[in-house]
Amino acid sequence: MMKLHILWALVAAAALASCGGSDSSPAPTPAPTPTPAPAPTPIASDRIEPLDTALRPSSAVLKVASGATKNYPAGAPVPRVTLGALVAGKSLIQAGNGTALKIGEGRAIPATASAQDLASLLSWNPTADGGKVAAVAFSAEGARAIRLAVLAEDVPEGTVLRFYGAEGDEVVEMNTTQIADLRAANMMGGVTGDAARMVWGPDTTGAVSTLEVQLPANVDPGRLRLAVPHLSHLTTTVEESVMQPKTVASIGDAASCHLDVMCRPDLEAESRSLAKIMFSTSAGTFMCTGALLNDAASSRTPYFLTASHCIGTQDVASTLVAYWFFRAASCNSAPRLDSAMTRTVGGAQLLFANTAIDNTLLQLNTRPPARVVYAGSYFGADVGPGFGVTSVHQPRGDLQKYSVGQIMSYAVCTDNNCADTNANVGSRLRVSWQQGATELGSSGAPLFAQLNSTRYVVGTLWGGASSCQNPSGADYYGRFQNSYAQGINKWLN
Repeated sequence: MMKLHILWALVAAAALASCGGSDSSPAPTPAPTPTPAPAPTPIASDRIEPLDTALRPSSAVLKVASGATKNYPAGAPVPRVTLGALVAGKSLIQAGNGTALKIGEGRAIPATASAQDLASLLSWNPTADGGKVAAVAFSAEGARAIRLAVLAEDVPEGTVLRFYGAEGDEVVEMNTTQIADLRAANMMGGVTGDAARMVWGPDTTGAVSTLEVQLPANVDPGRLRLAVPHLSHLTTTVEESVMQPKTVASIGDAASCHLDVMCRPDLEAESRSLAKIMFSTSAGTFMCTGALLNDAASSRTPYFLTASHCIGTQDVASTLVAYWFFRAASCNSAPRLDSAMTRTVGGAQLLFANTAIDNTLLQLNTRPPARVVYAGSYFGADVGPGFGVTSVHQPRGDLQKYSVGQIMSYAVCTDNNCADTNANVGSRLRVSWQQGATELGSSGAPLFAQLNSTRYVVGTLWGGASSCQNPSGADYYGRFQNSYAQGINKWLN
């Protein structure tokens, strides 16, 4: 009744105010009371929602790789630097927590270790636009793929580097702007000397990798100062990793232990946020897992979360290559790959790294492909012991798998030793699996907790005792709540 009284009072007041002194003047019909606007839905201050680019395509025109091609004259001789087989006794098998999956061994190349050495091998040929092009090939006996490390001491403006392997392999270009940007990022990250000037090519298929160098017109080749001091000898290609047994002891067991993410349609969004990442140092080439993260503005800035034991310095971040949609084409169709699988190169900028939590936040230098998901994240206090969780990951570089379990406790870890503790001290989450497990290569994988109908990132994988032989062994995830509070919020919020 109160609302009715107020309404009639408003009508009467409106009629009196409009009389104008003449009893014969009809009172105007009062305007209808406007319907109150619905109250805005409050935005949670303890989480960032995911962004599915398939549902919200961008109006921006994304720069797509143009499909580079070789420019070195067909039939012209290409000088070759040859390395023999890997020295017997070198092993790519690792063990222990906080360890990335090693898939390649670093090898020195004395023949091209200095700019003078490389220059002596380059034979320049004219190009149609008045420039010059030269090439040199590097072979490593037994290599399934190769990554070249190029020391870019002085690269004249307009120079283009091209990398390619076996016939039919993708040709990848790098221009002087990209080279300069990588150097600037390295220097801003505290990298100095030759390490700041090092540029890593992509992984090229086969035992022979070619570096092609093209100079613009009117540039004297004497101004160019490039060297190739080492390469990474990969014992498997990224695509072949789906065929490899997970461990020698578990041949035949891994398939039943690991669960195909494509058999869980409800994990489709989480799957599309994931990438298998490859990175290199002079010691070799490694694989881990990571995921795109959305920011509060849904700006589509390619923020990428992984483990700091995978990538913890800028010079390593500059070597990053990401493989998106590296998953089966359909449920249990391995080794058939999803046709959407895409490789992006170009490295990343290191924004945040904390070894105690084992979280690293990167900003990719190359936009991810269409239809990716920028995962949401939760940094509140409600996710803790007893909470159900899911992880999507790439064990041993294999196609995407998932694990389902529960947070058992908070923990602190030193070296390979972890101990339970309370929420105030714990920088890790101890997880026990009911389904699935993790392995080398899973490092950096996101841990998702579901709140209402949405899954949010709450951690990244450091390591643990779980395996196909010990599926109940505990795994430890760096606690995202802590890293968000300690600096990641600067970029995401």
